[in-house]
Amino acid sequence: MLTRREFLRLSATMLGGTILSACGPSLAIPTTTLTPLPTATFTPTLTPTVTRTPTLTTTPSLTPTPTPTVTPTITSTPAPDFVTIRGDQFYYRGAIFPIQGFNYYPRLHPWHTFNQGEWDPVTTERELKLGASLGANVVRLFVDYNFSIDLKTPQPTPTFFAPVKWYVDNVRQCVDLCGRLGLKVILTLFDSLDWQIYQPQNRWIAEEYLKLIVPPFVNDPRILCWDLQNEPDRAIAQVGANVVIPFFQRLSLLTRALDRNQLQTIGWIDRARGKYFSELDNYLDFYCIHFYDKASNLADLLQMYKTKTRKPLMLQEFGLATGGPGADGANTEQDQVNHYDTVLNTLAADNLCGSVLWCLNDFPIGLAGNPPIQTDSPENHFGVFRLDYSEKPVTTLLRNRWLNQK
Repeated sequence: MLTRREFLRLSATMLGGTILSACGPSLAIPTTTLTPLPTATFTPTLTPTVTRTPTLTTTPSLTPTPTPTVTPTITSTPAPDFVTIRGDQFYYRGAIFPIQGFNYYPRLHPWHTFNQGEWDPVTTERELKLGASLGANVVRLFVDYNFSIDLKTPQPTPTFFAPVKWYVDNVRQCVDLCGRLGLKVILTLFDSLDWQIYQPQNRWIAEEYLKLIVPPFVNDPRILCWDLQNEPDRAIAQVGANVVIPFFQRLSLLTRALDRNQLQTIGWIDRARGKYFSELDNYLDFYCIHFYDKASNLADLLQMYKTKTRKPLMLQEFGLATGGPGADGANTEQDQVNHYDTVLNTLAADNLCGSVLWCLNDFPIGLAGNPPIQTDSPENHFGVFRLDYSEKPVTTLLRNRWLNQK
């Protein structure tokens, strides 16, 4: 399976070809007839309480929901405790709010953060405290679509898959932990989404899911933003931009109708996606990019993206592995320090709004990835903390920068 780094390296040659899905089990589209929503106006009245209904046996007759034609207007005036945007920067309580964040998966349960039997609030709190001790003010969490639904029993009705209550409760508990530590949360949705659901005739499944996953967090100032998906570049390569971009336009409209205070974004890994910024500019509040190239190449990349938008541009993933086989793992911990130093200096020189490093801690062999990579891999060694929670030298660099920003 391709890692995110491998995908970035191969995307230029494979774009337009077939890329195998990195999703979990392929979803069987539920069996019933649904009348799609006729407009982009939604009323957020559903709650995350779910009930089980036996699966029907009729053949579905799904009518594609038309792409909304309205132009969304971002006119909300959130309370002072919400992070807001002025120009190309974030603000909080009237002052500039530089993004100083880390991507988080638990050391022993990466990619399975909120799964039943694996969610561990005690260990999660310990690990989040490590990030906060560096001066971080933001953490990025991933809501895995397939893990958050019941693949055995479609619920609450046979017409769509819904997030199960215990999963939502685990996310809520984690947000509580983050709030107590002063960490604003980027909630990344639809990780591992099945390719079928991007299709126009199936978009209602994602929309109904949103109606249940968003309301528990509406008006929660601990949420920095809704990240509508991680790296949908893969989806564009698989099913086409003509399918994926309207999919996100619809999701953005619905999310905005459900929650007008939280910001919205999408995290991209391929520089070619900048050409779609104009089609999303009326929907998203800011843009996120991921970078796993040589640090010396970042400045030119940022200049290219700055020609595509005047909105805030966040480096949502970057890092350097300090171990693992192959060229990607042939780096020392001092190489990691040098990489971070160059990246952060480049961001400061370009006055970017901030960054979210990949990632907080190293992982044991056989756990990282979806599905897990069973042999050692550079994916196991991107952490700024080692497996035993001891600090790599880069933590000193981060503390000196981040704590001095406050």
